[in-house]
Amino acid sequence: MNERPNPPAAQVRRCPNCGTRVAQNAETCYFCGYDLSKQPRQRRRITWVDLVVVLGLLILVFAWWQLGSQPRSESAAQAETQVTLDIEFPTPEEPPTATPAPPTPTPEPVSPTPIPTPVIVKHIVRTGETLVGIAQFYGVTVEEIQAANNLRDELIRAGDELIIPVPQSVLEDTSESRVPSVFNYTVQPGDTVVSLAIRFGTTVDAILKANNMGPNDFIRPNQKLVIPVAEVPAAVLASSNTVSDTSPPRPNGALYEAPRLIGPPDDAVLSRDEDVMLRWVSVDILAPNEWYVVRAWPTQGALSTPPPIWTKATSYRLSSEWAPPPGTSAVFGWQVVVVRVLPDSGQGREIQAASQPSEVRTFTWQ
Repeated sequence: MNERPNPPAAQVRRCPNCGTRVAQNAETCYFCGYDLSKQPRQRRRITWVDLVVVLGLLILVFAWWQLGSQPRSESAAQAETQVTLDIEFPTPEEPPTATPAPPTPTPEPVSPTPIPTPVIVKHIVRTGETLVGIAQFYGVTVEEIQAANNLRDELIRAGDELIIPVPQSVLEDTSESRVPSVFNYTVQPGDTVVSLAIRFGTTVDAILKANNMGPNDFIRPNQKLVIPVAEVPAAVLASSNTVSDTSPPRPNGALYEAPRLIGPPDDAVLSRDEDVMLRWVSVDILAPNEWYVVRAWPTQGALSTPPPIWTKATSYRLSSEWAPPPGTSAVFGWQVVVVRVLPDSGQGREIQAASQPSEVRTFTWQ
């Protein structure tokens, strides 16, 4: 008896749910009731061909990224520039040529105003003096004195020698023409021939001679005098024609307070090789026909007397050419007063004292 061969194992159908063997044409598992008519979803298998394709794509992406991150070569840049230059653009029409403006005239260079250089004054500190007081006395700042003497603070002691950098004013033009002039003057209470000579820069003998007076004659208030002045700058005479104010000064003859002298200190001793800076405090803004008259004179001996100084400034540098000969010494006095010159009314110019005279200070040149 021939036996029927069993079907191959690959052809045996089993339930995908419970694994029970079922018939080839069964639609339902008789064991678990699973619907065998549904086709199971088959998973796609990744082959080596798929892997090769993916790897190739990754290589291409990496190579493209590497090329984009590298700087362009010189040849590529030149080629790109060449391409850009070879492109032809339409040439725009040229605008009409504008008429050039006339050149602006170049201003002539202006000479800078010379900056005054300081004059060095030596000061011996006295008992009770302070750096602030010394600075105020000379019209400088504490910082300037400290810088000139390398001082870190304001501590000073009696006997210390300080260098005072006093600012030098612009010197008056000594080349300006000076002419002799005669002024009319009305005597004020308290006037003397000596005070008038000092105030206006003349001499007692010149006043006495011009007025036919003797040495023992007296002058009285409201008396009319003639005051001859040997050297008057032309600018002083010209300034009298710029004003028309002929009102008389105050009853006491003073329009301003007496100028307050600053330096040098009274009884100062200076080297005969040094100029002397005479300085005072401004009384106010002077009118065009008002001037400071500075007088300096030797108090003894046969030395020459410097001419009177007419100035608008508040300082004057007295040249050492007026100092005594080497090996000698001389005491000089000096004083400042404000003077006003009135216009010529047909009988000559009139001169008035516009302030009380300052105190008289002395210094020694040696």
